[in-house]
Amino acid sequence: MTVGGPETGSDARRGRGVDVMVWVLVAVVWIGLSAAAAWFFSNSQFKLREVEVRDDSATLLVVPPVAVARDAEPLSGPVVPAPPDRPAPAPDAEGVIRPAWVRPPAPLYPALAQSRGIEQGDVRLRCEALASGDLGACEILSETPQGAGFGEAALAATRRARVRPYSIDGLPMDSKMVFTVRFRMAPES
Repeated sequence: MTVGGPETGSDARRGRGVDVMVWVLVAVVWIGLSAAAAWFFSNSQFKLREVEVRDDSATLLVVPPVAVARDAEPLSGPVVPAPPDRPAPAPDAEGVIRPAWVRPPAPLYPALAQSRGIEQGDVRLRCEALASGDLGACEILSETPQGAGFGEAALAATRRARVRPYSIDGLPMDSKMVFTVRFRMAPES
């Protein structure tokens, strides 16, 4: 045994800590697992469960569509004519049939409004009136009072509504409708 001299054998290894090769191996495994997880999640398709909601009943007031003026800013450079839009007939032009209700929306009176004692509400909607007679995408333009469930009830009712589509010379076309659904609580007898 040497006193005060350099350590030899197994005593020399004990003081150095973990071998460098172990750290390299840990790093390689960590990078490999991270890459595999990134690949898995980037190629995964998470789908939400579809839920069908059904609702029946309500009162309706039909309001004719409102024309929206489009203002355009002048462009610099050569003017290229835009393709022509569908013909815009005069309001009482011959051969023009405006959308009309075949089966108007009939929403249920919202339970939330009823529980709060709210006796009436109005919802103004803008919907696509499709050439097929169905209502397409609808959006709530206004809801009074808000937060009582009238908007959701009106939107749910449009899924069952049907219209006679807008047509020119018998050719049905998609159009937009703006209308108000009015809710009135029936008086108790």
